Amino acid sequence: MKKIDRLFKNEVSKKILLFFNENPQSIDTAKGISVWIGCDAHVAQKTLDGLVKEGILVNHKASSTDAYSYTNQKDIVKKLEKYIKTHFRNP
Repeated sequence: MKKIDRLFKNEVSKKILLFFNENPQSIDTAKGISVWIGCDAHVAQKTLDGLVKEGILVNHKASSTDAYSYTNQKDIVKKLEKYIKTHFRNP
């Protein structure tokens, strides 16, 4: 996994990571996630695939659809939660 701060420098990646941190049980398509975070579906798709390669998200492939969810690797989730609490805490 890249250094966590590098993942949050990309605005789309940051929005996706914050979305899954707030909704850890969610499974959705790139199009659905793009609606939730307010970005282009193709940009979301590319970013989601990158986060899958990093081990942060899981791609659930079906016959004609890919759906994405948060990893179930507790060490990765805890690192991301800690980073988010430290850097994006409400005042």
